[in-house]
Amino acid sequence: MVNFFIVNTANSYNLQKDTVTINNLIKEAKAKKKNKKEVFKISEDVIALSKKHQYKFGLFKGYFLQGNVLLDDYQYTKALKNFQLAYENAKFLKSDISEAEALFNIAYCYQYLDETTKAVDAYKKCLAKGKQDTLLIADVHTNLGVSYDYSGDYGKAIVHYLESYTLNKALKNNEGLGTSSSNLGQLFSTLKIYDKAIYYLKKSEAIAISLKDTATLCYAYENLGANYLSKNELLKAKFYLEKALKLAKAMNLQEYEIVSLTYSNLGMLAIKNKAFDKAEAYLDTALNIANQKSLTFHKTFALTHQIDLLNKQNKLEEAEEIAQKALDLCRNTNQTPLKVNILEFLKETYAKQGKFEKAFNTQKDALKLEKSLKLEDNLKQVAVLIATRDYDKKKQIENLIKNQKQKVLESKILTQRYTLGFVVFILMILGIFTFISVRNQQLQKRINEDLAQKNHEIEISRIELNKQSQAFSDLNNHKDQIFTIISHDLRKPIGHLSSVLELLENNILDADDFKSFIPQISKNVKDTSEILDSLLFWAKSQLKGFSLKITEQNLFNFINEKTASLQPFAKEKNISIINQINPEVKIKIDAMLSMIIIRNLVLNAIKFSDDNKEIIIQLEEHTNHFELKVKDSGIGMSQEQIDNLFTTKNKSTLGTKKEKGTGLGLYFCNDLVKKCGGEFKVESVLGQGSTFSFTIPKYLS
Repeated sequence: MVNFFIVNTANSYNLQKDTVTINNLIKEAKAKKKNKKEVFKISEDVIALSKKHQYKFGLFKGYFLQGNVLLDDYQYTKALKNFQLAYENAKFLKSDISEAEALFNIAYCYQYLDETTKAVDAYKKCLAKGKQDTLLIADVHTNLGVSYDYSGDYGKAIVHYLESYTLNKALKNNEGLGTSSSNLGQLFSTLKIYDKAIYYLKKSEAIAISLKDTATLCYAYENLGANYLSKNELLKAKFYLEKALKLAKAMNLQEYEIVSLTYSNLGMLAIKNKAFDKAEAYLDTALNIANQKSLTFHKTFALTHQIDLLNKQNKLEEAEEIAQKALDLCRNTNQTPLKVNILEFLKETYAKQGKFEKAFNTQKDALKLEKSLKLEDNLKQVAVLIATRDYDKKKQIENLIKNQKQKVLESKILTQRYTLGFVVFILMILGIFTFISVRNQQLQKRINEDLAQKNHEIEISRIELNKQSQAFSDLNNHKDQIFTIISHDLRKPIGHLSSVLELLENNILDADDFKSFIPQISKNVKDTSEILDSLLFWAKSQLKGFSLKITEQNLFNFINEKTASLQPFAKEKNISIINQINPEVKIKIDAMLSMIIIRNLVLNAIKFSDDNKEIIIQLEEHTNHFELKVKDSGIGMSQEQIDNLFTTKNKSTLGTKKEKGTGLGLYFCNDLVKKCGGEFKVESVLGQGSTFSFTIPKYLS
């Protein structure tokens, strides 16, 4: 996307300079070796410079970078403000993907701030904006499932989890598939459908092991341990929980939620095994982590099992105090199952203290909640089963429609075959009757002559038809090739000119401002004209009667002139184009043909070279010809790539900075070199660079 900003003529140089600086800072922030503080400082510089000129792209990137740093540091409120500012600036860029990325992170922050309704709204907006990015859509469905899961709407949660699972499976995105499997496992675990939960968690475990994804594997181990603990299979529970904790410590994981839960579950296990000292240590650690990272649910979870431990240690006053803290936390969250557990443990505390009236009332409250919880659990299980059934039915209908279309197609083909067979059969019978009816020798001879003549005419018609078909195919291919070049080479300069004219037409750009754009417009028009001339030249070369127009050129000056328009592309990657041709050498060439070839070769070298490299142009003289060489130290090519280089099978690949190309430039160059009696050569080593050269016969001179 090309962005234009209205500035005074006097400030145009500063804008251009600052814009380059901002873009370089953004690239620097993405460097792998940068730490959080460095990235945050860079983002501040990007925002300050961008504000100076109201450079919307810079503001979007600056706030987005800053938001990511704050997000990594668990400062969700501050991160949210930055992503909201990034979103406001993304609207001016008219880029759905940029808006979708900002919305995704806004929703993510709301999710961790327990503002579920706002998170869901933002995720839904992200779904509408990010339709073209299937991977992002899969992630949105995952997080929507988590939002509905936490709010207890398991029917909607299962639909989004299954959609995420299906999309990731289609994309062959094993990382996302592992997360989806883990979420499905956790949901079934919440609904106490433990066998189903373990099935999906084992899938998640297998994928995480294959990807060496430590975080997801840690989640799988913890959840498997928790499920086996709920089934009272203590040995299996211990096995998986200890594996989860060991893995988290070994890899120094920052997944504090899972570490806190693991310590709490190990505390529960220790209580069941009557190892109270161990249980106390585990639960204290879980609580400390939850307090440090402001994890409300995890804090309540650890406190709940501390009450159970204190009861068993007969520390009843302390147990009562902890129970009241846990109940206060539950008032702000929708965690009815935890509240039932707290009330059950508090009832036991009161009973041991001899406070039987309080124990009775607490038991009454617990039974009331438990009764509603059982009803709620049953309803949620039914909702999940209905949602799963509806989702499966939807997929079955989609597959049924697909299969039905296939059957209809197969039926048509079969009908056509039967019809053809019937026609052939009828023709055979007619042939037999014809043969019988022409027994007369003279009549037979005449019929044979007529048939021979008809066959001859049919053959001539067939040959002519084939020629016309081939000519049409060639013409169509040439048309496609020309359109590809137009799309590749003309879109950017014409788009630039169109944008400026639109600003002028809408009176957004005044005369003085327009003058500042004239040099660039003139250059773009010149470049566009040169590309069109090249395109017309190549098109003419495909026609009959094409002939070369030979002129004498100072090759050194010719090369400098024709590569001048390519310098901006080279400067974007800090690449030097070095002309090593003797300034005194003059040879006779077709100027247009040579310009097209040289331009394509230098553009190709820029595309596949890394930053701060050199492109060298040389000329060698041989007995019968000259050889012009363009050398680069880029990514090089394999032998398979070289073999397909000058064929239409050659497919365009992205450059080192994701630059796009037609994939047909070298095919055209080779075609033009052959027309002047020359030869194209390629030498390349993968990872070290390539040398493209072509010969110019001396008879041209």
